[in-house]
Amino acid sequence: MDIFVTVMMVAMVLLVVVVGAAVFVQQSSTLRDIQNRLDLAQEQARQRKDPEVLRKQRLALLDPLMLLESQIYTRKPQVLTEEEIELIASTRSRMITLCDELKAAEEWLGAPYDLEWFEYLERIPVLKTLYLNSGFAEDQPAQITSGS
Repeated sequence: MDIFVTVMMVAMVLLVVVVGAAVFVQQSSTLRDIQNRLDLAQEQARQRKDPEVLRKQRLALLDPLMLLESQIYTRKPQVLTEEEIELIASTRSRMITLCDELKAAEEWLGAPYDLEWFEYLERIPVLKTLYLNSGFAEDQPAQITSGS
């Protein structure tokens, strides 16, 4: 009888250890899945930029163009210099990228808050005329649309 009780006690201890190990493995795999989902969500949040930051970057890009517009208005040149054309071209490409990022994040508000590059170009008419006459400008849309 003593051996039977001892074997039963050992069997119960082994059963508790096996059940405990099974629960640990199941919980750790569930926690690993949850951690993977959280890592994925955090990575997506890091890749997605704050829309207000994007809008501030866009405004910072436009400041040199506004300054250039006023300088050109006072100088009244017939053509733009290569540096001025390069400034406009780099601003244009960065503006299009920022607008695309806002649209991809579904944060695009449309006019009058968010404007496309060609809509901003309409606000600087002297610079627009000289830039389009320089031959480096790509075709502008025939019709201005707001908010896509």
